[in-house]
Amino acid sequence: MKKFLLILILITTSALLLTACGAKSTEPTAPASESTYNQILIVEGRLQPVNSLEHSFSVSGQVAQVLVENNEEVKEGQPLATLQDTSAAELAFENAKAEALSAQQTYDQLKNSADLTLAQAELEVANTKQEYDKKVWYQVKKNQPRETNEDVINAARAAVTLAEDKVSDAEDRYNDFVETDDSDPLKAAALSTLSNARLNLKQAQLNLNNYINPPNAQDLAISDAEVAVAKANYEEALRQLEKLQNNPVSDELAMAEARLNSANAALVNAQSQLDALTLTAAIDGTVVDLTLQPGQKISAGETVIVLADFSDWVVKTDNLSETEVTSIETGQKASVVLDALPDKTLEGEVTYINSLFEEKRGDITYTVTILLKQTDPLMRWGMTGSVEFLP
Repeated sequence: MKKFLLILILITTSALLLTACGAKSTEPTAPASESTYNQILIVEGRLQPVNSLEHSFSVSGQVAQVLVENNEEVKEGQPLATLQDTSAAELAFENAKAEALSAQQTYDQLKNSADLTLAQAELEVANTKQEYDKKVWYQVKKNQPRETNEDVINAARAAVTLAEDKVSDAEDRYNDFVETDDSDPLKAAALSTLSNARLNLKQAQLNLNNYINPPNAQDLAISDAEVAVAKANYEEALRQLEKLQNNPVSDELAMAEARLNSANAALVNAQSQLDALTLTAAIDGTVVDLTLQPGQKISAGETVIVLADFSDWVVKTDNLSETEVTSIETGQKASVVLDALPDKTLEGEVTYINSLFEEKRGDITYTVTILLKQTDPLMRWGMTGSVEFLP
């Protein structure tokens, strides 16, 4: 590359000398060639695949299998190699998964039980409220009839009237057998009918009197006690419901939840330990310079496999000074000639200008990336060449 630059400088110098020493012209010489040279910028660059990535295990160990070969194309997520002790890690993972499942089932059962308990408490509140309202509604008052519903009282009066009519009919029927011997079955049947009719009439009269008469002291005490008990039951049901609502997580459920969280964390850890024993491709690419082999001991973070994406090529140059980089912009055209392929000029385009500088021998330089629009089967990673940025 240095030879190339030296030759270019010599050619430029010779051209200027020949121009100066030539025959004098009547027309002044235009400084076009000097302007042209000032616009052309040529630097050294290095050929690289468009993307590449070094792969390493996150844990140390001994290689069990190498699942790929050099120059093999792989897809992202494809296994590349494994370490030993995979069986032990798989067993630990299965045990962790079983514990997580058991913890989940226990938690779900307790949670469902808690939900059922809350629902039952809500139902108990509704039932006790209904019973309390009922007792208040039917509560007897001093100096008031026991029954205030006119339909009930009218029905009771009607029952007395009907019972009196049946007694009258039964008496008339029985009177037909006054002269008959008491052993006569018909007379006995008439007497039975009459007795039942009188009993029904008495009960109907008692019911009517119970409804229309004010309660006595015992009635009042019983009614008041029933209301008080119904109220106490309702208030207790409310307290139990509020307790469950304010403390929905019991100690047992809290312990089950803690166990579940611990089991899930252990499962994640077991999964990561198992995954760490298998190295997978992080990008689509081609396996490059593979030297890994079964039985080899490796350290965590040690590069063991390199993948390169050769679908496109780029040339990176880090030789642009702080004064030169200002004349370059993204999208600018460039031509590249590789030292190994001097007869082929490759077209390219600036795709990235690094904002971070480097200091080389006291000079500030920046790296520029040129994406090549042409490829050649003979191109190899690391080849050097010259980059000419076109104005």
